[in-house]
Amino acid sequence: MKGPKEQQSGARSTKPLEERWPDPNAQGLEAEQIIAQLCAAAADADWAWYQRRGNWSCKATGSGASAWPALLDDEELAQLCAQASLSCHPTGNGPTPLGWLLARPDDRTDFAALALRFGFVLQRLQLQRAQAIQQVLYDITYLASSTVDRQLFMQRTHELLVTLIDAENLCLALLDPDADQIHYPYYFDQRDESPPEPGSFEPLDRAQPSLTAYVLLHGEPLLLPKEAMEAAQTNGPYYCQGSVPEFWMGIPLKDGADRTFGVLSLQVYDRERRYGPEDQALFQVIARDVAMALDRILRREDMEATVGQRTQELSEVNARLREQIAERERAEQLQAALFRIAELSSASTDMTELLGGLHRVVGELLYAHNFYIALYDDASGEVSFPYFADERRATAPVARRGSRGYTEYTIRQRRPCLIDRQKARLLVAQGEITPVPGTVEAWSWLGIPLYDGKHVRGVLAVQSYREDVYYSRRDQELLTFVSRHIDTALSRRSAAEAIQQSRHALEVRVQERTRALDEANARLLYENNHDALTRLPNRSFFQQRLADLWAALERDGTGLAVMFLDLDRFKRINDQFGHPFGDLLLVAAGQRLSSCLRETDLLARLGGDEFAILVPGGGLESPVAIAQRIIEAFDRPLVIDDHSLFASCSIGIVVADASLHRQPDDLLRDADTAMYRVKQGGRDNFAVFNQELRQVVSDQVVREGALRKALKNGDELEPFFQPIIEVTTGRVAALEALIRWRQPDGSVLAPGAFLPELEGLRLIGRLDTYMLTRIAAILAEPAHAHWPVVHVNCSSYSIVRPEFADEVLNILATHGVAPSRICLELTEGALVAEPERAKAAMEALDLQGVSVVLDDFGAGFSSLGYVHEYRFRGLKIDKSFVLRLADSARSVAIVRAIVRMAESLGLDVVAEGVEDAQALQLLKNMGARHAQGYLFARPLDLLATRRLLASCAD
Repeated sequence: MKGPKEQQSGARSTKPLEERWPDPNAQGLEAEQIIAQLCAAAADADWAWYQRRGNWSCKATGSGASAWPALLDDEELAQLCAQASLSCHPTGNGPTPLGWLLARPDDRTDFAALALRFGFVLQRLQLQRAQAIQQVLYDITYLASSTVDRQLFMQRTHELLVTLIDAENLCLALLDPDADQIHYPYYFDQRDESPPEPGSFEPLDRAQPSLTAYVLLHGEPLLLPKEAMEAAQTNGPYYCQGSVPEFWMGIPLKDGADRTFGVLSLQVYDRERRYGPEDQALFQVIARDVAMALDRILRREDMEATVGQRTQELSEVNARLREQIAERERAEQLQAALFRIAELSSASTDMTELLGGLHRVVGELLYAHNFYIALYDDASGEVSFPYFADERRATAPVARRGSRGYTEYTIRQRRPCLIDRQKARLLVAQGEITPVPGTVEAWSWLGIPLYDGKHVRGVLAVQSYREDVYYSRRDQELLTFVSRHIDTALSRRSAAEAIQQSRHALEVRVQERTRALDEANARLLYENNHDALTRLPNRSFFQQRLADLWAALERDGTGLAVMFLDLDRFKRINDQFGHPFGDLLLVAAGQRLSSCLRETDLLARLGGDEFAILVPGGGLESPVAIAQRIIEAFDRPLVIDDHSLFASCSIGIVVADASLHRQPDDLLRDADTAMYRVKQGGRDNFAVFNQELRQVVSDQVVREGALRKALKNGDELEPFFQPIIEVTTGRVAALEALIRWRQPDGSVLAPGAFLPELEGLRLIGRLDTYMLTRIAAILAEPAHAHWPVVHVNCSSYSIVRPEFADEVLNILATHGVAPSRICLELTEGALVAEPERAKAAMEALDLQGVSVVLDDFGAGFSSLGYVHEYRFRGLKIDKSFVLRLADSARSVAIVRAIVRMAESLGLDVVAEGVEDAQALQLLKNMGARHAQGYLFARPLDLLATRRLLASCAD
């Protein structure tokens, strides 16, 4: 625009500036305050000050007689200055003036100085506005990265936009290109009485597009005054919906591929508030930032929707898998029932016990609280009830002929019959069934005919008096299948009974029974005092003899000693070779032990793989000599079923001392304690219970009590952390949590000082739960959100508890910690002790995202079966191999083999015990990805761990 001609004067006014005019650069005054003071200072003059607001808007006037227009365009401003011979002074510098001061000629007022001051104020306002724009753009960028909710983002953006521009009426439109529809997720218009409903849409009309649709189709900004919109209502190429505003701006929103996905629009209904070029340019800049932010939010929403859909698909797959598992379990249950039926048919029980056993088998498959078996005599037509169990009837029905009950109906039909109350009443009406007076009508009845060849021999029936229990066609098919095997069992039993009836005469039977009774009494007496498997004296007999010798000790001081023996790793052998093999091993071990004793010694089997030896005569020499003979004897292999097997035993010895022992059981207790000490020391040895061991046991009890107290207090036990390092980058890939116990004297106990004594006790399970809870609480802290995965050691006691997996997941859920942030470390001990329980717990944890790694791999069996069968995510190579890498080719070969094997199975490998750079370099050469050891860091407390991770982040 060409503005009014600026006043040209060779010399400025001779009058000095009024001293009462404020300095525009004065500190502590807002721009509006300075403007007000300037206006007050020049109030008696005839002038007007115009600012650019699209057109020129009158900002302030003096009190002169002139009537100044409120709004002027460029042409009107130039005409006014020329016609009225006004002096025109620009206010504010820029590509064009920011404002104009128009005045009637007046020699009393220095309008040039006044314009200069107004210009300073305008430039100050211009600077403040630029700063405000910059802050708003920064805030929108921050919103885009911190807000995931689209509605909340638009609401906050709207609030920011109002601070810069007349943005009371703001609308966001989004295009659905697949459906050719326009959605309005954010719509705010003070004039519109019928705004779009949330979730509603309008078709994209390409022939007669609305203003929004036109911008979507062409991808170019549309900046329209009211006149242009009214003209377009008639001539096109677009139309305005609803009330026509004074000015409408629509800016296309484009993604990174320059595709238009929406429109951001503003509109005003007041002519004096029309948007000027500055507002239009500003809105386009802001719309560009909003487009980038919305593009990220929409992409995130699309990704979340895709993830949700995938999760739903996985849930459906999981449901199908569960259904298949349930079907397989039903098949296994049915197979087990058939085996039970076969066992019952061959067992030497009477018919009542057989039928009762069949009832229990059927009851495991379906609802069978009311169950009976009826037998039918084809010759006489009689139906009898040899077995009858019913909730509503205490006694079985008497044998009957000619009745027309459910049983007789099934016999006539020669097929399975499923009858509910409705069908029963229909059969009664048809005369097929006659109700029995005094009986309770069943809600559901299922009868299956039993056959002897092609002839019906009877009926197997179940019934329900409960309205909520109905039998189905599936139950009918199941019971029909089972009944065929019951047919076989009954036939086998009938044949056996027929043979039995044809055997010996009554006199022979009496003689045999008399002889059998004598033998049974002798056998009963023997079995009461001996173990059925090994034929050794049992616990009862041993305790009786021990009591006798104890009485002799108290009476005349006759000495005695007790030895307690336990076969080493018997459970592992039993699980590996089977229980029958384990039984044979116990028999062979008993024979080997007997060969090492004197005639006066007593060997007994207490139960399981535990044996005890009673050594009369006093002194320590005899039991020690026996123990040495036993250990030497077990150095020779045991041959069982053509298997040559080496076994060993741990032996505890105690010599009776009336001053220390108060009762016979004290001897067994102390011998057991000594044996357990041998177990802890490596097995295959013997130990004598003495005062030192007594003190160790006492100290252990005290330590256990102190540890229980520490668990309650919660401030003595704390986790230390040792980093697991990615060997190629040195990055901290994970942390292993290691418990430390602070003592009252300030010292700190490592796990090796107290954990071995807890192995197998419930207390170690509480310690596991304590550590998991502490680690979850630490990870839940906002400052630890960046922490890597934390490894937590898990005892064999905990992993085999059925409720352990749920407890772990509940702890993580309570603290809001994702399961993927925890990794449990497990040794082979739990897999050997209770493999199925451990497997179930690991599968439950893995399903929810908690990973499990196999710790100390290589130190035990190191069975590949464990790696294949259980859901391990990785292996930790035992440090005994890593420590010898530099001087043991065998260790190098073993570690390399483990790394290759894990790599082929997709398992992560951590090498423990890295203490020197040479070992680290060897691990790198082998392709090991992760390592742990003193070379990188010792276990650190929480504060030191924070510093370590912070330094790594820097």
